[in-house]
Amino acid sequence: MKTQVIPKAETGRARLTALILPVGAKPSLPSAAPETASWKADFGTTAGKSVLLRGNSGQRWLLVRVAKKPTANEIREAAGKARAQAESMERAGLSFDLSALPKDASLARAVADGAGMASYDPGLMKSDRKKGYVKRISLAGVGSALKTRKAVKAGAMGALGNLAAREVQNLPSNVLTPKDFAARARKLSRSNPKLSCKVLGKKKMEELKMGALLGVARGSHKEPQLVHMVYKPKGKSKGKIAVVGKGLIFDSGGISLKPSGGMWDMKFDMSGAGAVFGLFSAFAKGADCPYEVHGIMACVENMPGGNAQNPGDIVTAMNGTTIEVLNTDAEGRLVLADALTYAARKVKPERIYDMATLTGAAIHALGHNASAVLGNSDKFIHGVIEAGETVDERCWKLPLWEVHKDLAKGTYADLQNIYAAGEGAGTIAGASFLSYFVDEVPWVHLDIAATAWNGPTKSYYSKGGRGVGVRLMLQLLSS
Repeated sequence: MKTQVIPKAETGRARLTALILPVGAKPSLPSAAPETASWKADFGTTAGKSVLLRGNSGQRWLLVRVAKKPTANEIREAAGKARAQAESMERAGLSFDLSALPKDASLARAVADGAGMASYDPGLMKSDRKKGYVKRISLAGVGSALKTRKAVKAGAMGALGNLAAREVQNLPSNVLTPKDFAARARKLSRSNPKLSCKVLGKKKMEELKMGALLGVARGSHKEPQLVHMVYKPKGKSKGKIAVVGKGLIFDSGGISLKPSGGMWDMKFDMSGAGAVFGLFSAFAKGADCPYEVHGIMACVENMPGGNAQNPGDIVTAMNGTTIEVLNTDAEGRLVLADALTYAARKVKPERIYDMATLTGAAIHALGHNASAVLGNSDKFIHGVIEAGETVDERCWKLPLWEVHKDLAKGTYADLQNIYAAGEGAGTIAGASFLSYFVDEVPWVHLDIAATAWNGPTKSYYSKGGRGVGVRLMLQLLSS
């Protein structure tokens, strides 16, 4: 997909021209377009309305009405609708005329973002998977300022990374095994000299004494993989940042087996790792970032096999902490414990972010409209929240007090992987456990269990994975 800024909107048989019009604005249409009287009543003056105009020689104009003072989110939604219309008409190009909008770089970015993400078909293994027709998106009427061009590129890169994350999210666990995930990361790293990748298998993880991660993997015959990707910017780096993703390619719950209803969605338990993969996919295609970024993806399967760990087992994490495994379905925090320690001690970054579908309790706390964010640095938590607002991936801070950390302490080992019955605060419980594995590094945890594959209907989302976290991290790392 090519997205670019052009001086004037294009028309023609091969493309759809979309005009986004605030309430009260009149479209500027060429003489080849139908007369205003023929469509004015159908278009109306209400935000959200649209009308398709048919001209000669296959020319088509889509008019989309937005609020008088539209937000970036409203513009993103309108752009997604325009992309869907272009795809339904099998047009190779989608040209936006944005001359009626304020000359605001954030609105131009929202157009590139929404149009780029829309019309994705999640049926990636269907024999008749819908083909994407639109190959080129152009934006006119936004001026030629460098700031605007950079914003459009950021939107396009965010969309590309989002789609890459959704593509791996939607794969079933018999296809996206830990080794397949690692192979995809290696292939991606070969596509850009700024990227590199190394993979740790079971033997290397045993040498590093990653007993928490390996304990989760015991019930599956699929070997776990710790994927470590690195992005190095051109020139001097502003610093080193680690982004860690939970990569449970399938989570049955282990011996603490999940209910059968909806278990098929547990292929999405790798969405944190999927977001990291999407982030590096954007880097591979040219997304800009001034930091050296380390992406750590802990890819494991949690199964109730004959060698699976039992509730009550005690494992030793990479940092020497002993853990009572009271519930084998609280496996994500065990996997992340070693992945975070690896990031803190082997990468030695200035700060760490992790993304994980960690707790169903996040849904009870926030619904499907926001991800929970916790950590040991208010400054960096605020940065995540601000970045989320910019790209419409809202986050909400939950507390992480010393009393919460104390509740994670065990009876027979240093820690236990769930709170005692009746303590509640499930999302905080997960984060409080993780806090023991970041050493003194500033750290922010995003619990995306409520948003990774569920959420409010948007024109630029589809069923299945939503790629949450990619655009947020790109925004965060570019600021």
